[in-house]
Amino acid sequence: MFTILAGAVLFLLLAAGIIAYQNSRILAEQKTEASRPHTGKRMYSVYNQSFTPETELPAAVPLFQFTAGEGGAEAVRALCRVAAGTGEMALSEAQHYMLGILRQAALQGGLLKVAAFADNAVYTGEKELIQALEAAAREEAEHADHRQQDRSDG
Repeated sequence: MFTILAGAVLFLLLAAGIIAYQNSRILAEQKTEASRPHTGKRMYSVYNQSFTPETELPAAVPLFQFTAGEGGAEAVRALCRVAAGTGEMALSEAQHYMLGILRQAALQGGLLKVAAFADNAVYTGEKELIQALEAAAREEAEHADHRQQDRSDG
């Protein structure tokens, strides 16, 4: 009789632990979803202008920008968050687009200056986007240095 009662208590404790674990996992997923922008909404645009940390534009919040080239032939691209539905791209599209033009600018040569506005990131995805773009910029700068060395050696 005691073993049956102990088995029942053990089963109930195990079931309660599984339910608590599932509940905490669901709550964590909901929190993550709430912090993420809706991917269907177009909230990002790329501007051909330079932003500074002090720049306040309510219509466009800069997240990442880079300047490619030297002297008078500099090209600036700034990825900004805009009001939902007014941008040209969703977050994933914006990341792919910026990676593409960043790599293209690095291949064309010249100096590559990067500015990240991590303080402006509101969503978890934006913070990850900024980190990914910074890493890609460092990688492209290293590749550009190697190409420059190869040209000078040859």
